[in-house]
Amino acid sequence: MKKDMDKFFITPILKRSMQKGLFAIFFLILLILCNGCAHNQEISGYSAPWKFAVVADTQGGNRKQEIKSSINETVLKEIVHDITAERPDFVLIAGDLVSGWIQSGSKDFKAQYAAWKTAMKPVYNAGIRVFPVRGNHDVGPERVVLPPLPAHLEPLPGADALLEQAYREAIAEFYIPDNGPDGEKGLTFSFMHKNVFVVGLDVCGNPQHKVNLKWLDNEFAMLDKTRKKLSDNSKAGSAEISSVRQDDKRLHVFVYAHEPAFQVRHRDCLAVYKEDRDAFWDLMGKAKTRVYFCGHDHLYNRAVVADSAGNEIRQIVVGTGGGRLVQWSGVYEEAKRVKGEHSVSGYHGYVLVTIEGNKATLIWKAMIPQEDGGIRWQKLDSFSYILQ
Repeated sequence: MKKDMDKFFITPILKRSMQKGLFAIFFLILLILCNGCAHNQEISGYSAPWKFAVVADTQGGNRKQEIKSSINETVLKEIVHDITAERPDFVLIAGDLVSGWIQSGSKDFKAQYAAWKTAMKPVYNAGIRVFPVRGNHDVGPERVVLPPLPAHLEPLPGADALLEQAYREAIAEFYIPDNGPDGEKGLTFSFMHKNVFVVGLDVCGNPQHKVNLKWLDNEFAMLDKTRKKLSDNSKAGSAEISSVRQDDKRLHVFVYAHEPAFQVRHRDCLAVYKEDRDAFWDLMGKAKTRVYFCGHDHLYNRAVVADSAGNEIRQIVVGTGGGRLVQWSGVYEEAKRVKGEHSVSGYHGYVLVTIEGNKATLIWKAMIPQEDGGIRWQKLDSFSYILQ
């Protein structure tokens, strides 16, 4: 149990605090302020490199097969094997875990998520924690911008509730925070791990294509208070953090959801409501977020987009976890604002993030098929930033 507590700041006490509208940063403040705290050694050890992984769209790429499995077993097996070998602290899954309500051969929802959980078992067994958020395949049909579905593709009445139930039961782990807004608890959440603050967003539920901006603003406000507390204690020569290097007192912020904020190929994304999307981008910029991870489009892309204050944020699309790969030009609809930096179509893979103090390095590891039928992992993109 102590090992679990040392790894993540999520305990029964914290969980009760979450239910009162607080979240993991509150507990971090307590850790910093308490003399003789058991976690002081870990707080002073943030400069040691550590990793986390990000992937999306592990759903089945087998729409032409008579027997559909709901996941791409071949690809997911290789990704799981490589992630386990990399030994990251946790994995972020940016939606579309399974085929869900469509192209699944009417396979039972619980059976689909059971297959996904079985495929991910080596990751779980290695003690690597998994934090999924939902994608459109995990929720139900898009009802805002896409044409109505043909009658034969419409889910049966009540299917959306059954799908959510199956999803919740599959991902339920004691460490999944329940600090999201009303109606999204366990689906939208935030957590702190070492010197990284992570926000996972459910943007495919009700309402579709929108972020709960009020909740997110409150989370970032709490984050600002934590940063100020760290800064004030540092200036005062606080004994509790005197051994922490200056660059380790800065907190990285990563946000992830299923849909791109800026349209790639699919029209059903956060760009449906541009005013809300821009407010979301500004909130992230103000909170010093450097990277927004997403999926939905089955390709890899890295682009930079400034908020209204000029803060640069990368949108990284990593929908390469198993879904049928697609080609794309790499040119954004909002090309005057969105600067594409790197785009790859045609390979499955995932992103590995290494944190070393105030530096973050992100690499996209791609599965390269070999003539003998095997695969070779190759780094096809790399990006780094340093917090100032």
